[in-house]
Amino acid sequence: MKRLLSYLLTICLLFSVCACAITPPEPDSGTPDTDITNNTPPSPLETEDPPPVDNDTGGDTGSEQPSDDTVPPEQTDEPVIDPGQEDDTQSPDETEEPEEYIRTIDPYAPMVALTFDDGPHELYSQQILDVLEQYHAVATFFEVGYNARLYPDILRRMVDLGCEIASHTNAHHDLTTLSRDAMLTDLAKLDQIIYDATGITPTLVRPPYGAVNSTVKYESGRAMMLWTVDTKDWYHRDAQVLIEYFQNYGNLDGEVVLMHSIHASTAEAMATVVPWLIEQGYQLVTVSELMAYYYGELLEANHYYNQNYFAKRDRTEYPLELPAEPMQTDIPP
Repeated sequence: MKRLLSYLLTICLLFSVCACAITPPEPDSGTPDTDITNNTPPSPLETEDPPPVDNDTGGDTGSEQPSDDTVPPEQTDEPVIDPGQEDDTQSPDETEEPEEYIRTIDPYAPMVALTFDDGPHELYSQQILDVLEQYHAVATFFEVGYNARLYPDILRRMVDLGCEIASHTNAHHDLTTLSRDAMLTDLAKLDQIIYDATGITPTLVRPPYGAVNSTVKYESGRAMMLWTVDTKDWYHRDAQVLIEYFQNYGNLDGEVVLMHSIHASTAEAMATVVPWLIEQGYQLVTVSELMAYYYGELLEANHYYNQNYFAKRDRTEYPLELPAEPMQTDIPP
């Protein structure tokens, strides 16, 4: 009996020792929890501070430094641009300056000379020049003194664009009513105005109203130029009528067209007429260029060029180049 009791007591003592051996110790307040069953760190959701997040945006992730085993991006020839930084590089088309336009004349292609009388006008002449500049075209402007004196800057712009400035007299008087000396005095006044503004002295004249006599034709010391096509823009003063006049006229090759730069309707019509003429294959030239390249003649002082003169002439087979020095005034004694 005593042996049985002693045996039972021994067994109870063994169970007590085993129970004490597997009881886990109390956690220390300064040591993070660990899972004893699998010996792995706890889930991030169970920690007090979440670990830093690695993202693909390239943004700042704090003071954490990337590990040495980070694989560098593949090297390419393209520059690496920070997504948050603007690309200041420019394409070649944006950095290269446009090539300067060089105007040339094909002496064997169709050409027409647009001419404008009575300007310059403060607004309408500028609008016409805007269109000519846009399409790299030129014209001849027969200006009067009382307007030219007011707008020398417009005269300079005409020269800068390659247009031709000619005389329409100083006071727009009928030259046939003036004495020879009075005619020469009137023409000289406008010559001086144009020269002061541009450094060019005009030697090409369109007599007001087309009125001429033998003195005007042959004693002015200048070339007298009329026209071959009269649009009568001064009469109808309607842009659409002027547009339709050009479009319905027919062949304009070799023509000298009369218009006036003091009418709003004419300036408005040019925005359509100029590109339309170019689309039809016409080169827009000055009167002097038309004479040289189309008719094979240079303008001469004390010569009269009217409809009959052009009607008797066809296109030349021997076009001329304009001389470097313009025609000089030649007043008979």
